Amino acid sequence: MTDKMISPDVELATFHCQLGSQFLELGQLAAAESEYQKAIAICPGLTNAYLGYGALLLLQNQPQQAINTYEKALQYTSTPEILSALGLAWVALGNETQGYYYLGLSAYYSCDYKTAIDYYNQYLANCQDYQSSIHLEVNLNLGDCYQRLNQYNDAAAIYRRLIDEFPQVVEVYLNLILSLSEIGAIAEAISWATVAVKNFPDQISLKFAKLRLFPILYNNTAEIFASRQGFAQDLKGIINQASIFDNATLQAMGEGTNFYLQYQGDEQLFKGSLSEKNLQRQYGDFLHRVMVAHYPEWGETPPPRLRGKSDKIRVGYICSFLQWHTVGNLFLGWVKNSDRQKFQVYCYYTGQEADQITDLYQQYSEKFYHIYNNIEQVSQQIYSDRLDILVFLELGMCPQTLQIAGLKLAPIYCATWGHPTTTGLPTIDYFISAELLEPANAQTYYNEHLICLPNLGIYLDQPSFPPSAKSRSDWQMSDHDIIYLSCQSLFKYLPRYDDIYGKIAQGVNQAKFVFISHWYQEVTAKFQKRLYAAFDKFGLSGEDYCLFLPRLNYAEYLQLQSLADVGLDTFQFTGFATTLDAIAANLPLVTHQGEIMRSRQSAGILRRLGVTETIASSESEYIEIAVKLGLDPETRTAIKQKIQNHRFRLYHDLQGLQGLEEFYQNCVPVK
Repeated sequence: MTDKMISPDVELATFHCQLGSQFLELGQLAAAESEYQKAIAICPGLTNAYLGYGALLLLQNQPQQAINTYEKALQYTSTPEILSALGLAWVALGNETQGYYYLGLSAYYSCDYKTAIDYYNQYLANCQDYQSSIHLEVNLNLGDCYQRLNQYNDAAAIYRRLIDEFPQVVEVYLNLILSLSEIGAIAEAISWATVAVKNFPDQISLKFAKLRLFPILYNNTAEIFASRQGFAQDLKGIINQASIFDNATLQAMGEGTNFYLQYQGDEQLFKGSLSEKNLQRQYGDFLHRVMVAHYPEWGETPPPRLRGKSDKIRVGYICSFLQWHTVGNLFLGWVKNSDRQKFQVYCYYTGQEADQITDLYQQYSEKFYHIYNNIEQVSQQIYSDRLDILVFLELGMCPQTLQIAGLKLAPIYCATWGHPTTTGLPTIDYFISAELLEPANAQTYYNEHLICLPNLGIYLDQPSFPPSAKSRSDWQMSDHDIIYLSCQSLFKYLPRYDDIYGKIAQGVNQAKFVFISHWYQEVTAKFQKRLYAAFDKFGLSGEDYCLFLPRLNYAEYLQLQSLADVGLDTFQFTGFATTLDAIAANLPLVTHQGEIMRSRQSAGILRRLGVTETIASSESEYIEIAVKLGLDPETRTAIKQKIQNHRFRLYHDLQGLQGLEEFYQNCVPVK
């Protein structure tokens, strides 16, 4: 919260406020009151003056006058401190219900969500006016608190009740749909979204909320087709009906992305109008038109900067994940090892949290800007910096970055595979990938012009591996088990491949398949049920063969890699960072090489190592390799040794970086 009005003579007001506090400590109440009143008269937005004056009034047993003082303060500044003081004053007056309201509001604005929940629940237990705007506000804030604490079931219960009490409030429907989607209750979310769209046909936010309702897990391939068809139909309706000039359209496009669309299968499964390339292009074209309608000053490509041969190329990198995150970790080498004789590096961090990785990006940038949740400020900064090239390290996970990409703030736009799919945006000129990640016909899967850098295209430092602090028994695993570790996010597991685990178990009786649970237990339970049904088909008990571990910290996760015998990759969307971790642990990894880049990431890493024995070209070959590794410890040992001998090829590889910088030089004109 920020002040609405600040006096030009803040220093003088602060002086009187400090003097009032000194008089208050000395017990000179009249003098203190005079100084506080002077401070407020000079600077009506000075929070501390109201806090001091209100405390003085409470000392004099004048809670109503203190309330009046704090309420006057709210006309200028609504800081959590003022709200908390106002709540305590109401309690002192004997109106605890009103006090709980303001104390809850103070905790909410302070992001102390657990405390806010306590106060809000006390308010609701005592409040009798169920139709008031304050009752609605408290419930909406309470639901938001539960959401921020990942307690989505509790949030959904509140929103269901609110729909009965406030059936005309669109925000309630939106929040219910969001809560249900986060816990994978997609059928119910779609049901509510359908009702809401029917009841509020002019509310574009509801249509976008329905558009983005992808299941976290699917029961079968038919569901995947139905979901994709529903998305295509809803997208067509939005494009045909929504006004690109409506602020609500702009806001709705900034509330989410089509993230789960990339986890529904490969391009062999969906063709023509349902292809990812086509759907991404439709969405990207519409987003671009919306952004230009609202920011026409950034709709045209700016002219290239007049650059002499000796002038450095200005390269900007923008991302919401310049922190400890897969994207931030993988692309740090591009910034850290940039040729400073030829390039000036600008970084634009649009995420919220900063950590040691953020510090490194800042350290290795000529200019570094951390601007959160402000599209206009980021866009203006990029435009003012007059870059030659702007590179989006991911497009598809952060809605605000996607919106910025819908504008044209530099002459050349590039995207890369922080989110491994074509962006579909007409503003993106190039998609930067790598030779070992792409098939021969790769360009057919991209709307952008594809650039393939040498090898894996990135520069990686060799990681340090923590010493093992845990044994198998700490995770309920036996030394006799053949541990198959499959540690991808559960939404990567498509139902058409569930049978592979049972088939491997048929060949390896001591197999134990280890998975990492979803943060929400009901999603994990749904996956377990699906997987166990697949084991049943082979007369096997999934409970005997599968182990679901809770989510681990990074050190524990690395130790788990070192305790496993074999790694099992996912089909259609493989690991990359997880594969690098497996390689660091010398863990043999079975992977399937698919048709598109995101199904070839692990295969690319293994080809770089020269360890191709565990790359399968079919489902049956995948099972064959996994069984052989499980039964033959000598083969496992040989592959482990080969990984250890060759993994140096992954690290400090300058070829990809040199290829990147040659590309930059070739596409930036010289006067």
